[in-house]
Amino acid sequence: MTRLQKDLINGKKAEHKVKPILQELFGKLKSTDTYNDKERFDFYNKSYFIEHKDRPTTKFGRYDSLFFDKVKYNRYLSLVKDNPKLRCFIVWSCKDDRYMWEFTQDTEEFYEQVNCFDRGRGGVEATKMIHVPNKYISPFSDFYKE
Repeated sequence: MTRLQKDLINGKKAEHKVKPILQELFGKLKSTDTYNDKERFDFYNKSYFIEHKDRPTTKFGRYDSLFFDKVKYNRYLSLVKDNPKLRCFIVWSCKDDRYMWEFTQDTEEFYEQVNCFDRGRGGVEATKMIHVPNKYISPFSDFYKE
C-alpha cells in the first residue's frame, strides 16, 4: 500500500470519528462520498460545508498557522456566490484539541503560499495552500458559546 493510500484511509477514519462531534454543533451532516476529490468539502448540509483535517501529531501553536489546499477556498467562493447565506468551516483535529476557522473573504485572516509535499506519488508536488494564522483560529468549543 502506498503512502497516499494510507493517508486517504487514515483521513476517512478520522472523518468517521469526528462526524458525530461535528453534528452536535452543525446538525445532521452528509458525508462526501467521492474518495479523494480535493475540491469537495468532507461534510455538508443545507446551511454548512465543513472540511476536516486530522493532525494527530501536531499540537496547536507549534507552527504560526494551520493550512489547507487552496482548491477548498476556491470551492468556498463558488458556493457562497450561489448561496450567500451558506457558511463554510475548516476543523483541524490536532494532538491537543480541535480548532476551527470560518471561511471568509477578508484577506487579512489568511495568506496563500505554495508548499511542497511528497504525497506518495513518486515525487514532490508544489501545491497552493491557504495558511490561517493562529490568531484567527479558535478552539472548537468556543463555537458553542455563540
